[in-house]
Amino acid sequence: MAKENTPRAPRIDVGSAPQIEMTGNRQINIEGSTGILLYSSDHIKINTARMVISFHGRGLRLRCISSSCVEIDGFISDLEFLT
Repeated sequence: MAKENTPRAPRIDVGSAPQIEMTGNRQINIEGSTGILLYSSDHIKINTARMVISFHGRGLRLRCISSSCVEIDGFISDLEFLT
């Protein structure tokens, strides 16, 4: 039997990159957090091993904080990755 030459998706090493899950623009879960750098109702900055993630919006609040996970809710208008 001949082998098929099917293309394969390239492998990307995400290593210690944070895992980010967004539900619309109302809720975000971040796994891989190493700390909260800034917290107010309109601006939150989260530190991770590779970058800082900055959120702007209205009524932002931290719903859950653990050793490596942060959950944010509110009206998120801007998301920025700072390296």
